[in-house]
Amino acid sequence: MLLERGQIGHGATGHNAGQLTTYFERPLCNLVDTFGFEPAIAAQRAIDNTWSLLDTMVAESGATATIDRFVGHMGMFTLDHLMVHLRNNSLRRDGGLFVPECIIADDAPFIDQLPEEYADLFSLVPAEHVRAVLGTSDPRYCAALSDRKGCANGALLSQEVVEHLCRSFGERFRVVDHTAVERIVLGAGTATIDAGGHRVIAARVVMCTNGFVDHVIENRVGDDIEAKMHHRVDGDVGYMVAFVEPTSSEPRGVSFIRNEVIGGETPYVYLTSRPHEVPEGIGTLVCIGGPEEQLDDLRTYAAADWEFPDGLIEEIDADVLPIVYPGRPAGLEYEYMWHGLMGYTRSRVRLIGFEPANPVLMYNLGCNGVGFLPSIFGGYRIARLIRGEDMEPMIFDPPE
Repeated sequence: MLLERGQIGHGATGHNAGQLTTYFERPLCNLVDTFGFEPAIAAQRAIDNTWSLLDTMVAESGATATIDRFVGHMGMFTLDHLMVHLRNNSLRRDGGLFVPECIIADDAPFIDQLPEEYADLFSLVPAEHVRAVLGTSDPRYCAALSDRKGCANGALLSQEVVEHLCRSFGERFRVVDHTAVERIVLGAGTATIDAGGHRVIAARVVMCTNGFVDHVIENRVGDDIEAKMHHRVDGDVGYMVAFVEPTSSEPRGVSFIRNEVIGGETPYVYLTSRPHEVPEGIGTLVCIGGPEEQLDDLRTYAAADWEFPDGLIEEIDADVLPIVYPGRPAGLEYEYMWHGLMGYTRSRVRLIGFEPANPVLMYNLGCNGVGFLPSIFGGYRIARLIRGEDMEPMIFDPPE
């Protein structure tokens, strides 16, 4: 039974640009330093391979949601940016993974400081070529990292997959929406869920949200779980705007680092564009995001009552638009403005697996800003764990 507090795909899934990407919100080299080479590479390989899981899901469900694929780009402008991502590429190469292409402007001021060991991991090109690849006129950006990306209507895809499950497995699959879970009581081998005035008895409970919101978790056979999880997951509200161009253009996705050093407090900004129906035929939906607001408590966010902060549109026009879409003048109206809750684990690594204090409870949560493909891998791993398969440990396993 799938219990949904709102509508399928109408949370953060329905409030994003649907960008498909396989990176972590934490450099691969940092994951290697923390977890070790083999575990980190295994995790990256698993997320990379989720493209094939997505293809299988779409093919078997008959989903009509368009999935556009392309080469996406990330803009960089400091030596720190290059050192981190070239080391990432070196680790990818050593681990037998796909290695993104890196280009650097031949007049970049730090070229002589790049280690010789990375010489075969980048190419020098004219500065104009770098900015053309990125689609920006900002002179700071002198390097680009290019990788496989895509975009899709996440809400529509989610709805179509659920409809397929209802049609094909109606005797053992049921979905109930507009039903908030109020309380989960965990016992030894069973759980009781109170939701919408009803009670559900289950052998397993899988938390698939961005984080704990407003339901109570009571564990009757082990250590307290709720307090521990509130310290594992933080919430951010991400803001986006979009406008429609009347002409059709190729889908694309591009992001830009804005901190001098990777890991700083200023969020990166990004653009996703894809074909979009307009009265005249097919136009282009251009989505811009980046501004975020951290929540002190996940329970303070109510999507229906949440408003754009004063001055945010002006901030996007002044600080974001010139980077990601310099051809659009500031002050024009945006056809769409939206926001969504994103759950960030403290490790910036998704939680997938059994709760150590009571394995009746399982997790597939923590979008960490890039949740589309990782959530699909999480569902695949959860299914195999429930089947009782002997799975190798992974960095996604909930910690003790």
